[in-house]
Amino acid sequence: MLRVRMRWADAVVLLPDRILVVEGKLRASEFLKGLGELQVYTHLLKVTPEFEKFKDRPVVGRLLIPIEDPVVIAITRQQGIETAVYKPTFWDEFTAAILPRQGRPIRPEEAKHLGGE
Repeated sequence: MLRVRMRWADAVVLLPDRILVVEGKLRASEFLKGLGELQVYTHLLKVTPEFEKFKDRPVVGRLLIPIEDPVVIAITRQQGIETAVYKPTFWDEFTAAILPRQGRPIRPEEAKHLGGE
């Protein structure tokens, strides 16, 4: 079944010389997802009726990430997408809450599925 999908960027900024489409990701595992989303958003913006009167301005994507990732930055440069390092005000609390869960030891019930003890 075909469905209509609602897609939206974190921000669309109308500047005098261009339109900036911004997407931010906090987790490194989502940086490439953000890059793909920016590709879709910048394409869709060019064909969105609400932005028709701004069609003479170039559309540029910007990926906000909290830590530098040289691979992601190289890929974004190749694709004409800007990258900026930005840590939100809640960054310390976020990392304190999320890092213990990402680095936890494997649970016994999980180990048995891997052939562990």
